[in-house]
Amino acid sequence: MGEVKNKQVVLKDYVTGLLKESNLDIAEGTITLKLPEGSNEILLKNLYLSCDPYMRNLMNNLEGPGSPLLGYGVSKVVESRHPDYKKGDLVWGITKWQEYSLVPSSQIEFKIEHTDVPLSYYTGILGMPGMTAYAGFFEVGLPKKGDKVFVSAASGAVGQLVGQFAKLSGCYVVGSAGSKAKVDLLKNKFGFDDAFNYKEEHDLSAALKRHGNIVEGTITLKLPEGSNDVLLKNLYLSCDPYMRKFMSEILDWFFQYAPASPLTGFGVSKVLESGHPDYKKGDLVWGTTKWEEYSLVPSSQILFKIEHTHVPLSYYTGILGMPGLTAYAGFFEVGLPKEGDKVYVSAASGAVGQLVGQFAKLTGCYVVGSAGSKDKVDLLKNKFGFDDAFNYKEEPDLNAALKRYFPEGIDIYFENVGGKTLDVVLLNMRIHGRIVVYWYACGMISQYGRTQPEGVTNLSYLIIKRIRMQGFAVFDYYLKYPMFLEYVMPKIKEGKIVYVEDIAEGLENGPAALVGLFKGLNVGKQVLLLARE
Repeated sequence: MGEVKNKQVVLKDYVTGLLKESNLDIAEGTITLKLPEGSNEILLKNLYLSCDPYMRNLMNNLEGPGSPLLGYGVSKVVESRHPDYKKGDLVWGITKWQEYSLVPSSQIEFKIEHTDVPLSYYTGILGMPGMTAYAGFFEVGLPKKGDKVFVSAASGAVGQLVGQFAKLSGCYVVGSAGSKAKVDLLKNKFGFDDAFNYKEEHDLSAALKRHGNIVEGTITLKLPEGSNDVLLKNLYLSCDPYMRKFMSEILDWFFQYAPASPLTGFGVSKVLESGHPDYKKGDLVWGTTKWEEYSLVPSSQILFKIEHTHVPLSYYTGILGMPGLTAYAGFFEVGLPKEGDKVYVSAASGAVGQLVGQFAKLTGCYVVGSAGSKDKVDLLKNKFGFDDAFNYKEEPDLNAALKRYFPEGIDIYFENVGGKTLDVVLLNMRIHGRIVVYWYACGMISQYGRTQPEGVTNLSYLIIKRIRMQGFAVFDYYLKYPMFLEYVMPKIKEGKIVYVEDIAEGLENGPAALVGLFKGLNVGKQVLLLARE
């Protein structure tokens, strides 16, 4: 067969700004429909060409002006000198935007075996967009049943498939698109759980909160060359009251959560890859991480390596982690206990309180705790070994209650609540008593949800009774973590200290767990399990 005309779509010149029809031209070239002897190339007749967004980027400086556009297409083999293809084969892969294309032997073309579906599917669901959706969602996204998934540009070639893959995986799926017709398509044809028109949303953050507070992000599970960061797979996340403080719009603390960004807190993680000399792949660590499946931690951030793996890993969100160190440092370093001291612990069934009470008993103190339910009070007395405990919700007069349990007054108050409770406790402190007020766990929790904190009116008693009320932050005592482990580990092994956790499973249950914490629904340390090691 001789030379024939070969119609082409060519780029007139490099494109700036939006692509316009005037940037392209229809040209007519020629091609010989016969391969020369000794060639191992493939001659294709193009049947379908795929229009894809990435093509715009190629028009900046990669596609040469006057040359046919390059993209994906479905083609039929006209002639072949390549052993893997024969005349009549149907293929899909990269081709030029012209009627016929000569493909070098080094270029990969995928043979089409299934012809009982429209051939055009190989420009979409069975071609590059389908593979993009599949690999991105399953290989990178690593979905599990119950995940909350958000897909932008969701009515496009890739987005519509990601949404359907997610639904087939048992996920909750929300998509956004740019018109009412596209939104209807997402909900009524592709089966998305919900969808919205992003052009009608003045506040995208508010829209995402309205449609679900868990979104699907992506992360590359490989550190770039020269990085000294640490890549973590999060196993357990710690639900802590201080997190509420970071959610305020007006904040006088050093840190604040950003809307639509992952929460940050303490967790237990496994090192997937490390550029840091102190950590290696496979190490188990605890420290600050984000509320997501995988986190990239900068080299400047402190992570504590977990050496003791004969106890549940979740303990490192509590008794062997920040709450445990908080209880230890606050009670021993700030409270300065001695045998016979009278100790009162508020919010005593929580992550810190349950440990303070047991540390106090091991020191020979008399300990009373308060909590918000009968079950929690029973736990304090029958599991944690408090000398006594009461339900503060059933006490109409807290002052009378404290006088009943501490007729001679309180030596050490471990402050978890603040507000009215602290005000009454000041009346019941002994001379030279100590009040431990700690930050970064749950101190002053009654004030976290208030726009105007309650005033404490009895501060004059600090002077009258020479009370020492000292605030502290747990990270001031991180250097004493080995000393803390030396103290607490033997007592765990010997059963002298017990610990109670309230574990919720799955990142999708994180919001409920965190909200439940502030409603007092948790019993013990609230933990979120992401993955079993």
